Formats: sequence, C-alpha cells, structure tokens
Amino acid sequence: MICCQDTELKATLAKLNEKPNLVITDSQAFKRVAENTPADIPMTSFSILFARFKGNLDGLIRGANALKHLQDGDKVLISEGCTHHRQCGDIGTVKLPGWIRNYSGAEPDFTFTSGGTFPDDLSAYKVIVHCGGCMLNEKEMQHRQRAALSAGIPMVNYGVAIAAMNGILDRALKPVIS
Repeated sequence: MICCQDTELKATLAKLNEKPNLVITDSQAFKRVAENTPADIPMTSFSILFARFKGNLDGLIRGANALKHLQDGDKVLISEGCTHHRQCGDIGTVKLPGWIRNYSGAEPDFTFTSGGTFPDDLSAYKVIVHCGGCMLNEKEMQHRQRAALSAGIPMVNYGVAIAAMNGILDRALKPVIS
C-alpha cells in the first residue's frame, strides 16, 4: 500500500514498477485524482467504499440523480455523522452547497446537521446529502437510509454526489459493483 497526496499522485504513479490494483481517494479530490489516474487503473473513494460496506449503495446512486433536478428554493439536507469542528472551506457547509448550486443551476435552501442529529420529519426535503458515515455504525446509517426511503426522499452520500457532479460516477463505482 502506498499513500500520497492528490497533488503527488501523478509523480507517484510514474515511479511504480507495476500499476496499482486500486486508487482510493478522498471525495473532495475526486476530480484531480481522476484526471491523474490512467483509465486502466480502477479508482474510487473512501466514501463510496463506506457506502458499499454500510448501506444501500443502489439507493445512494439513485439519489445522485435528484441533484440535477433541483430548483430554486428546494430544501436540501446536508448531514454529517461526525461532530468535528468546522474549518474554513468545510466540505459539508461550504464546498458541497457550492458544487450543488453549480451542478443544478439552482439556488436550493440548505439545512445542515451533524453528529447524532438527524431530523425525524424528512418530508420538507427534496434530497438528502449525507457523509460517508465513517463515524456512524452500520445500523445507524441503514436507519437513516430507511427513514429517507420511507419518506420518499432521495438520499446520496458525499462520494457518490461528488463523483456524479464531476461526471465520473460510473468509473468510481466500477471497483465496488460486481
């Protein structure tokens, strides 16, 4: 196993005698990593691996389609399972809303939750964008996905959403879908 920053990936791959079996990236770096990983090397993200491991990946993939149909004023819930301190340029409260606005061409109304906070009533939301759930157990992630499904609200995780918004979802899913 070799670890490197996304900015070092191209040089790292050039130094290898053999192609890696898989490149796994942080979802935030998906675009740059996809550009610097040859097409014959499988690539996915940590978030997509967790979605496969902890939940209903097929449902999350369907949720990605809802992002392109957002309209001005549609309510979007962005939910994180962890309780880390927000930083400048935070993925959940800054980057994702910007990418979603750009991708959808709309100005949605965003609501944010973190940690154990997840609304009981999801009926107001057009779509739910959830983190990969690395700080939540499998049972909690499945509960959240079932709640969204029961309410008829599409749900997508960060990795699937970011891959879809960058036009690389099919490539990112190949290593985890058999």
